[in-house]
Amino acid sequence: MSITAALAPLPPGPGRLASLRAYGRNPATYFQAILPRYGDVLRWRGYMDMYLLNNPDDVRQLLTRAWPEFTKRNIDYRVLRQTMGEGLVTSDGDFWARQRRLMQPMFHGRIVNGFDEAINRATADLAARWRARPAHTPFALDREMGRLTFRIVGETLFGAAIEQHAEEVAALLAQTNTNPKTVAALLTLWPWLPVPSNRRFRRQLALLDRIVYGLIQDRRGSAVARQDLLGLLLAARDETGAAMPDQQIRDEAITLLLAGHETSATALDWTFYLLAQHPAVELRLVAELNAVLNGRPASAADLARLPFLKQVVQESLRLYPPVWGLSRRAEEDAEFGGFRIPAGAYVVVLPYTLHRHRDWWSEPERFDPARFSPARSEGRHSYAYLPFSAGPRACIGIGMSLLEIQLVLAQLVPQFAVRPVPGHPIVPSPSVTYRPRFGIQATATVRAGTG
Repeated sequence: MSITAALAPLPPGPGRLASLRAYGRNPATYFQAILPRYGDVLRWRGYMDMYLLNNPDDVRQLLTRAWPEFTKRNIDYRVLRQTMGEGLVTSDGDFWARQRRLMQPMFHGRIVNGFDEAINRATADLAARWRARPAHTPFALDREMGRLTFRIVGETLFGAAIEQHAEEVAALLAQTNTNPKTVAALLTLWPWLPVPSNRRFRRQLALLDRIVYGLIQDRRGSAVARQDLLGLLLAARDETGAAMPDQQIRDEAITLLLAGHETSATALDWTFYLLAQHPAVELRLVAELNAVLNGRPASAADLARLPFLKQVVQESLRLYPPVWGLSRRAEEDAEFGGFRIPAGAYVVVLPYTLHRHRDWWSEPERFDPARFSPARSEGRHSYAYLPFSAGPRACIGIGMSLLEIQLVLAQLVPQFAVRPVPGHPIVPSPSVTYRPRFGIQATATVRAGTG
């Protein structure tokens, strides 16, 4: 601890009982509303003390210094470990570094881009179902995107069709993808408590474990080495030549399954929603896709010729970042922006508020994909935009997620006008991911001239 950190004052913020109701409704929009009053380093005293950093320089300092000064030894990750074990998202320190080194080659661009055919097959099957559905029939867009991304991650991760388990996994996600500080989430820390939510959680997690361990054992018994992510996990060796034990393969596989499936689905939900609200943007995107693809699915190689598609996705991720909050525990006193963050503090970065910082984003609430054009991106702080975190702990699956989102949109947007059903409430809900609380009821109308 430095002398200056010890002498620095604590950050300003509202009183302990101020605005608890507003925080409870939506922490992301609550902090967005109060940040202008208190500045970019804020102390919130509610049911726990929280220190929020909203300056890109401070965010870079936090995310690059990381362990051992800042760790994941806090309540958020304790809850997530009940499902994910010691996977990449939840592990820390030297163990995390070893796992990251082992797994990084699996997400090389050459390997990831090779999954484009699997993504396109799954999307084509969904498009066929949409075409067969009677016109103007409402459906749950969020559930359709969830099933699609679950199928994709099943095929790319396990090389297996696990779509029949989508509903059970969705039920598990409904419990794990909630604010980690809700009562139901916290109760999982004491799994022996005989409450209904714990019984459901244990039952759903046991099913997921049976699926994953069964796939691991089947693969170990196979004479054929496969180049899906499970095959790469089984083949990985550290610098001593040691392989991952089955428990660790399980933790990493479930982490990739749950995190990869949910974040991509949520991003697709919000992108379809935003395109429906901005028809001029949608028409420009359709024109680009038709000009380059002429009705065929995009390959990974095509994406370089679809710059507006990428900008649409980037802007959707800015407004609705699936991972809307990142947290750490300060293991020693630290200083940010002239304020002291005490040892043991719960420190938070909210991509949701960072993506609306007026120093870096003009008209931040406006959906404007062109802000990601090369000319307008020049000079922007690299830590002002964090849809996949940043620094050493940036999401290992960035390339896979962006590939999946873009290929799905490239195939569906030229064929269908997706429109939310009027009157259905679209209410963002900051859980583990930033998803629509009541889902998105929508219709998909076949565009003229597409069959």
